[in-house]
Amino acid sequence: MEVYIEVTYIINALIILLTIEILCFLLNQQLQLKEIIKYVIAYNISFLFLFIDFFQGFLLVYDFLLTFYFFKKLVYIYYPLYVFIYISILVFVDVMLPSSTIFQGILIVEGIKWYSLFALSFMMICIFYFYISFCQYKIKDKHMVDVCFFGIKCLGFIDTGNKVYYHGYPVVFINESLIKDYKKIDVIQIETASAIENIDIIEIDKMSIQGKEISHVYAGMISSKEYDCILNSDLLGGLL
Repeated sequence: MEVYIEVTYIINALIILLTIEILCFLLNQQLQLKEIIKYVIAYNISFLFLFIDFFQGFLLVYDFLLTFYFFKKLVYIYYPLYVFIYISILVFVDVMLPSSTIFQGILIVEGIKWYSLFALSFMMICIFYFYISFCQYKIKDKHMVDVCFFGIKCLGFIDTGNKVYYHGYPVVFINESLIKDYKKIDVIQIETASAIENIDIIEIDKMSIQGKEISHVYAGMISSKEYDCILNSDLLGGLL
């Protein structure tokens, strides 16, 4: 059996990449390109298990530890979904490649043949499809609205997953680069996908969203490279 290590490594990396993209798509999570590359490299270290005689199912243990390291308390959501998607794609590609075999959860590809190239092309199309679809989903008009506060105009992203409240009031998040000097009234802890962070809370007397004005809005100051303002969908009585 003639096995090309490079082809095996690339195909498994593409399987993991597609798995992560589908995972983000299903959980409505946004990841930067460097984060995706980091996850692919970390999870694809399992490729080395081909050369080490571990017990059956060691890949599941490794993936669990890695998922716990990256996502902490949210491991109970990310891990089972990641494993389900990964195994589904793995089995599907194995069926598409008659000369391949699954060993220790790794797809071993024998030689470079036309159907190997077809499998690579198919996965690349799927990767681009999910990436483009996800990006389009993020910037749909109905999820981006005009926001104005303190005389600052910006675009706000309506995040249906934002369930942060302060004294029973929905909290919006503002990029700290927009407001250089602000008066902190409190500090709260929020749980993100990778860590628990301390967030400064300020009070905004008046905020305009799509021309509709609301008063006494609590906002958390964050450092974000994607959005200037992240809104809570419960603002304006949930009409956003």
